[in-house]
Amino acid sequence: MRRVPMVLLVSLALTLMSAVVLAQGAKEKAAPAKSAMQTFLIESPHSVEECMAVMDEVSKTKSLASWDWGCMAGNHTAYRIVKAKDEAAALAMVPENVRAKAHAYQVGKMTPAMLATAHKEHM
Repeated sequence: MRRVPMVLLVSLALTLMSAVVLAQGAKEKAAPAKSAMQTFLIESPHSVEECMAVMDEVSKTKSLASWDWGCMAGNHTAYRIVKAKDEAAALAMVPENVRAKAHAYQVGKMTPAMLATAHKEHM
């Protein structure tokens, strides 16, 4: 008689676990596919005369610390690595008054396997 309650308890536990797993799978399938974000290096040159205005504009967007500035070394260029949908979206992060001079380069990591493939393709 003791086996019947134990078997029922184990069956109930397995049923609940299965329901949770199925519910999680349904959530993952129902979630809309996110567009693939790409990594870009933004290079935004500006003149000595534009420097303070560019920094002020960036500061207004609360992203001043996200940029690396070469200005203190005489290289009036701001650099930032961002995740964006495309090049245009990356460039939209540059203040409008200097956006025309800016460049956004798609960048990525290189694995040893990718390097080996690249060598084979260039032989």
